[in-house]
Amino acid sequence: MNRFFRWKVTKETGIAFAAGLAMIALSLLMLPFGGTSMRDTIVSFVLRDVCMIFGLGVVFVTVLHDKICPDLWSEMGLSKKKWKLSLILDVIFAAGLLAVFLKEQIPENILSVSNLYAAVYILTAGIFEMLFIYGFLRMSFEKAFGIVPAILLTSAFYSFHHAGFQPEFLHLFLVGLMYCSVFYITKNLLIMFPFFWAVGALWDVIVSSEAGEGIKNAESFIMALAILLLSAGWIFFRKRRKQHAVQNIHSHHGDAVQG
Repeated sequence: MNRFFRWKVTKETGIAFAAGLAMIALSLLMLPFGGTSMRDTIVSFVLRDVCMIFGLGVVFVTVLHDKICPDLWSEMGLSKKKWKLSLILDVIFAAGLLAVFLKEQIPENILSVSNLYAAVYILTAGIFEMLFIYGFLRMSFEKAFGIVPAILLTSAFYSFHHAGFQPEFLHLFLVGLMYCSVFYITKNLLIMFPFFWAVGALWDVIVSSEAGEGIKNAESFIMALAILLLSAGWIFFRKRRKQHAVQNIHSHHGDAVQG
């Protein structure tokens, strides 16, 4: 029973709730800027792409890994454990979900340039959802409350993080339940991403939701590339800094031995 329900609230639990609420707050701040003006585009880019996707999804998680939890990646589900099985199931679930969608509706002009722009943006946002929501938040809630509350809380945060751009709360809560539940089959994020999650997200946003219309443009494509470049630059910067730190330690150690 301890695995499914527990009470072990720690400092990390508070950090997770604070970070999750910050994510929702950033989303809510987008509500007044849902138009197509240059101001709205810039503000949305700063709030969602820079602060949320890059800030919380990349910077926050990597800093947390270095400062607080060295085993963060594996605990989040980024590990070699059952990776082959996870990837196989990912493809199978994705094919099954796509078959269900196509049985209900065969969209026209799905392979268009505008849809490609939207797809690149959605997949970039998917990296954030995997690392921050289904990775860090889920892990923190599971440690504190157990698997069942973790699934419910993660799904709720996943749903409300869309408040500023896709307020379909019940639908997205159920989607979150589906993804979280599937994750626990292998406890590896490869069972969800990239294929299974991508089929659901791309269809949901591009085909089924009006929210997709706002990202079917070159601006969204450029924003996605900018975030990917920022993320790559940040990771390279962190890696170089670690290398310099190790070199300095070895250098000081060598000087001490010679002395």
